Amino acid sequence: MDIFENLKDIEKVYEDLINNAKNLNLKDIEDFRNDQDKKFEQFIKNKNEFVNTTLGNLSIEVDGEIKTFEKKLDNAIKKIEMHFQKNIGKLHELIIEEVGLDF
Repeated sequence: MDIFENLKDIEKVYEDLINNAKNLNLKDIEDFRNDQDKKFEQFIKNKNEFVNTTLGNLSIEVDGEIKTFEKKLDNAIKKIEMHFQKNIGKLHELIIEEVGLDF
């Protein structure tokens, strides 16, 4: 019956080899997945930093343009007010003339 005992030993060695191969492959797969997860997280982090930096720069640029526009608008309003004050007398005369009260 030595043959059957040897077969049992061979079967045990075979099962051990299969289990060891499964465990090694599983560990390799898990290591690969963890490595890929870390790379993806770093990629996302880099993209988020890029987006945040870009939004910050855009915000600064927009704020500058808004201030420039506000200054130009204020200057235009001041010029309109100045011209209006200079010509208010002529406007009164024109209104009186158009209404027909210039007697």
